[in-house]
Amino acid sequence: QDEQVFTLLHLSAVSFTALILTELLMVALEVHTWHWLMLFAEACSMLCYLIAIFVLSDTFDRTVMFKPQFLGKVLIVTLVSCLPVTIGKFLKRKLAPPAYSKVT
Repeated sequence: QDEQVFTLLHLSAVSFTALILTELLMVALEVHTWHWLMLFAEACSMLCYLIAIFVLSDTFDRTVMFKPQFLGKVLIVTLVSCLPVTIGKFLKRKLAPPAYSKVT
């Protein structure tokens, strides 16, 4: 079976999906105390994006978007964008902890 050509439409779908996931992950990583409304807002954001995939059929190619190759590309782009920030925050917290965490 021939590999489908990765078009500009597919590239923009990968980058936009990764952007949505990155933003949701960054918000989730910043929250220290979760409230049910925050979880609800994150879930609603993801649901709105999933609905948009089905409603905007001329913008999103659903035949490609739910394939493992597409999801793998989205995962790689999301990790490349989130991992350095997450590692940096972790190292900053370990090497220069805030004053309130130093009190024992």
